[in-house]
Amino acid sequence: MKIKKKLFWGFGLLFIVVLVFGAVSLYYIEVISKTASITLKNNYQTLTFTRAMRSVLDEQDLPLNPLATETFDQALKKQENNITEHGEREATSDVRNCFSVLNNPSSGLNEQRQAEKKIRSLLTTIDGLNMQAIVSKNDSTHATINRAALYMGSMIVITFFILFILISGFPGFILNPLEALIEALQEISRKNYDARLDFGGSEEFTRLANAFNTMALELGALENANLSKVLAAENRVTMLIEETPDAIIGTNEKAEVLFMNSAAKQIFNLGDHTPGGQSLHTLSGQTGLLKEITSNKDLEHILEIKRGGKITRFQQKNLEINVPNLKIDFDSLQRATYPAGIIYLLKEIHE
Repeated sequence: MKIKKKLFWGFGLLFIVVLVFGAVSLYYIEVISKTASITLKNNYQTLTFTRAMRSVLDEQDLPLNPLATETFDQALKKQENNITEHGEREATSDVRNCFSVLNNPSSGLNEQRQAEKKIRSLLTTIDGLNMQAIVSKNDSTHATINRAALYMGSMIVITFFILFILISGFPGFILNPLEALIEALQEISRKNYDARLDFGGSEEFTRLANAFNTMALELGALENANLSKVLAAENRVTMLIEETPDAIIGTNEKAEVLFMNSAAKQIFNLGDHTPGGQSLHTLSGQTGLLKEITSNKDLEHILEIKRGGKITRFQQKNLEINVPNLKIDFDSLQRATYPAGIIYLLKEIHE
């Protein structure tokens, strides 16, 4: 599966969970708000109306004066328009009947007192019905809150679980292959072309591993081919130098002996010893003649060497070898060169 698709599914699922979490939260907030609004509008208003009617009865003596009658009638009308609970309508209707008796001028004082007593009882009944409804709605609201808390808590756990998977999985999923790639590239820089990558689980990293393995294989083959060419050329040069009658000494940029043919070994009495890799200054300390050759800067220097009781004259030539850099110096638009060593050539002069 591609990384893009994995990221799409991971963050898409997280987006869906967050969206559902928000929708559920808004739904339960709306339900709780609506329940509280209905309770406040219906039941608490009823308690307000009954308290107003009871206050009229408590503060006024019978028979009621016109102002008290008007106040009681207004509160009763509001209650008649605010019937919400079962049994509240019948109790309110009985209050209206008793109030008619209480408000009738032809009713006797004893009859009015009985009507007042019944109204108080009916108001207590109405209060009880609404108080019971408030308790019931409060319990329902608490149940809704608990249910909402359970749902939202579950969604929080799911969201945390998804985030934990994303945080713990995706960085390692991406960084581990990159670290492996960096290590493999370091091996390539050390000319270890046997380094290989093997990624699984992602098409992009699989393609990257295949491309890297192909590159390493081709670099290894190219290195072997170039090394074979260099070794072949070195063998040919070594054979030519060895067969040359002139004395030849080759050094690198560190003044270390790279090669010395048999003619040179014979002149310096080194026998079959091959001083390859030794410092030229060390050999100069052992052989005064070699010291004279290496310290000479004259391009046409004539040496007289005594061999077998005879003096043989040699013409010395020093050839400085400079290797060009294959990269162009863009400041000067020229290729720089680096010193690679010196070849000392002693050619015998014949009369």
